[in-house]
Amino acid sequence: MAGPTPRDSNVSSWRPNALKILKQLGYDGVVFIPESQDAQRSSDYDQQMDWELAAMRRSDVILFWIPATPDTLPAYTTRVELGLQIHSGKVILGIPQGAYRTRYLERLASQRNIAVYCTLEETLNAAYNQLDAGAERSHAECLIPLEIWQTRHFQQWYSSQTSAGHSLEDVPNIEWVFRVGADKSFPLLLAIHVAMKVKGEERIKSNEAVIIRPSIVTVCVYCLGKTRNRDRFVLIKEYRTSALNAQGFVFELPGGSSFKPGIELSELAMEELEEETGMRFSQDRFRMVTQRQIVATLVANEALLMAIELEPAEMDAIAAQARQTYGNFSETEQTYLHVFTREQIMEGGFVDFVTLGQIALVGFDK
Repeated sequence: MAGPTPRDSNVSSWRPNALKILKQLGYDGVVFIPESQDAQRSSDYDQQMDWELAAMRRSDVILFWIPATPDTLPAYTTRVELGLQIHSGKVILGIPQGAYRTRYLERLASQRNIAVYCTLEETLNAAYNQLDAGAERSHAECLIPLEIWQTRHFQQWYSSQTSAGHSLEDVPNIEWVFRVGADKSFPLLLAIHVAMKVKGEERIKSNEAVIIRPSIVTVCVYCLGKTRNRDRFVLIKEYRTSALNAQGFVFELPGGSSFKPGIELSELAMEELEEETGMRFSQDRFRMVTQRQIVATLVANEALLMAIELEPAEMDAIAAQARQTYGNFSETEQTYLHVFTREQIMEGGFVDFVTLGQIALVGFDK
């Protein structure tokens, strides 16, 4: 429960009433209270500060109630704490009408799609609802925010690590979270500074951040040629800010990911192929090639590679539509259809190693 703490014993704290409301709501979890029961302020300022920062790291929800007044509850520290946590995804913010100099805080919250509640009851209700059923964790797992813990892509990475015998010892920092969706609520791309105890090495690896994103499905649409060099492949050209080649565009197999719950990979493959190339094939033409990690030293996600073999006439018809524009324009995705031979791909220098590896596998899997 973050917010201003009375500096004078004659001023009542808002937190006892907040705890009563939580109890009435049926909450039975842990609450971190940054003030003593006897209303005595800690004589060790550094210890108090460290405790509060540690408590915020371990909290799934940080409830800010800011009944700021100029004399008794100026909320100086609270304003700094809110600024530190505004990107965390944990903030529930309540500011009563007429609170002292809070317009900047309210504007900041609006920019981050954070609602501002006017009563303590509304604020606590929002916090309670955000926690929902929560999730059981222990030890350093408690340092992973609930919204991240519950994502499928985090669990895929974490279960892989623990299944191999490694253990999470600490989470020094959530470096950043890139959120998407209409209200920017889905944590798509995660960068988490972790300390992992490595099985069999008797050491803790703590100098890396793991970047985690949802796994993807890619579809290799190809046609065998008279020679291997004459094999043809469908690629898409798309502007991505990470492109590092002379064209300034990415050339890759069509594909992508989804944060729709419960979507089947075969269904996703069909959707992505049609969205990025305009092509739609029946499900029985898709075959699974393999599933592997993409960039193991940097990103924790996998690509499921699927393939569709075409007849020469089918590929000729697609090649005739080359350079047409497709994509999901509402999500700023704009793709261009291309057909290249294996020789053109190998010699062109515009395709990355991942795509080269994927097309090299296709044909040998049958």
